Amino acid sequence: MVTGSMHKIIILISLFCCVAIPAAAQSAVSGTVSGRDSLPLPGVSVRNIRTNSMTVSDANGAYTIPANADDTLFFSAMGYLSMGIRADLVPADLRLRTLVTSLPGVEIVKKTRRRDSLETREEFKAAFNFRRPKVKEIVMITPAGIALNIHKLYKALSFANNRRSDTFKGRLIKYEQDRYIDERFSTELVTSRTGLTGDSLVQFMNHHRPDYKFAVEASDYDFILFIINACTKFRQGEVSVP
Repeated sequence: MVTGSMHKIIILISLFCCVAIPAAAQSAVSGTVSGRDSLPLPGVSVRNIRTNSMTVSDANGAYTIPANADDTLFFSAMGYLSMGIRADLVPADLRLRTLVTSLPGVEIVKKTRRRDSLETREEFKAAFNFRRPKVKEIVMITPAGIALNIHKLYKALSFANNRRSDTFKGRLIKYEQDRYIDERFSTELVTSRTGLTGDSLVQFMNHHRPDYKFAVEASDYDFILFIINACTKFRQGEVSVP
């Protein structure tokens, strides 16, 4: 027969179990991620391998992700070595190592958008510098009277040529903007953040390509968050019009 004191002990143990089980189920790992020179690293993908849940570190490198002690967390970021580590062993400030790729005796020069842009502007200098002459450049008042600059007047009256020059300049600027978007919205970045490959990757990038203004103004964190949110909609079948 269970005594009164024993009955109380059983009740206390039951209450403890009821509280402890949800607490364990709701446990989470929080911390920060840093990179070069111990600076906070935003945009780091943190994935729980068991649950496949994922989060991204914020502008201060901070993150929080649901995980049990024996779960494995996978940290990855562009330009850094990926790292997998048990949840209970993750340090409060995790530092990722820089990814270095080199070939002996070979110098690899990556053509950046800025360098490509400068080369394009140098090659098509006349088109980029094109503008219609101003009135004061055509009609000049001199001590001897009013003079006309025939060359400037001819240039101003060459309507067809002016339209072609304006159109070509616009196309060159559009080319530069597309190159910038391609550099930020790269297949490598999208695949690393979404896991999409093949036809799915192509379809996603065609239908969720950001505009130039957003590509220029968005921080790395906001840009990666845009990709993740767009991928969620993409998987749900909410494909936007390009």
